[in-house]
Amino acid sequence: MQTIHKMKYLLILGMALTLSSCLKYGLEENLPKFKEALITEVFMEYRFEDPTATSGGSPVVRNVTLTLSQKQFKRKENTAGATLDSLIFNVTVPAASGSFTAAEKAKVSKSRLVFMTNISPAATMEPLEGAPMPGIPGDFSQPRKYKITAANGDSRVWVVRIANFTN
Repeated sequence: MQTIHKMKYLLILGMALTLSSCLKYGLEENLPKFKEALITEVFMEYRFEDPTATSGGSPVVRNVTLTLSQKQFKRKENTAGATLDSLIFNVTVPAASGSFTAAEKAKVSKSRLVFMTNISPAATMEPLEGAPMPGIPGDFSQPRKYKITAANGDSRVWVVRIANFTN
């Protein structure tokens, strides 16, 4: 009986290895490459260590989603005089609540924000000239530049700027 089970497993393993498909060529000519290098959405948050909570002895990091309004995605070909694409928006810090106390709210500034974004399918994003990596807290007290590279290799440089910051 043991031998029959071993034979079944070996047969299944052999079929899995020999009947699998690993396409190694032909993708370049059959699949289109995306040519867009756009920022399509933007999000920002503030992260802080909650002094009242721990998890396994480690502090708990909380995040507060910031309200973004009047988002403007300006593409240079549609904006007179623009040499780069730009993303301009207003940021409002929400009211203190729960572990996000008034004291913690007072610490929120343009220099301690986390930037996140959606970009075109299959594109990559690279921070330029000291801009913080998306998802990492950084300084947005001045405009920041990001290079978006499309799957086909085309790229665009975007300037990200906070027009108004309300805390």
